[in-house]
Amino acid sequence: MKASLPAIFDKLSLRSDKRKGENWREILLRDIECLLNDASRGADLKLLAGSEAESSVINFGLPSLSKRIPIDIDPVLLAKHIQRIISTFEPRLDSRSIRVVPLIDGEQCYVLAILFDIYGVCLFAEGEERVNLRIALDYSCGAVRVFK
Repeated sequence: MKASLPAIFDKLSLRSDKRKGENWREILLRDIECLLNDASRGADLKLLAGSEAESSVINFGLPSLSKRIPIDIDPVLLAKHIQRIISTFEPRLDSRSIRVVPLIDGEQCYVLAILFDIYGVCLFAEGEERVNLRIALDYSCGAVRVFK
């Protein structure tokens, strides 16, 4: 059995220390993938928009999209939703810097997935580091995969 890494410790130590470790990027990408694959309970709980509970650990993650992603969904609306989730629950990235851009038509190489590029800035004592990654949101099961 594979032991999981202490994700909360990584977040807290990176946040309080503000220094770059050797593997800061891998840790951040791992945690973003976990965030987007963790199903939030907001839809089930019927939380009020803008309430404190909406941005609390009760609602951590991306709402379950399994069997709820219509093939004709607007990728721009989905990108805005993903951007809001990352801005709310990923404190290591400057929330003002986060952009999620869907790859549309010719750039799309997966049949049952929507690809998104995510851009942001991680702040450290030594300065800022740009973070760019690509994710694939799978229509068939709602899972998200991060490409490094």
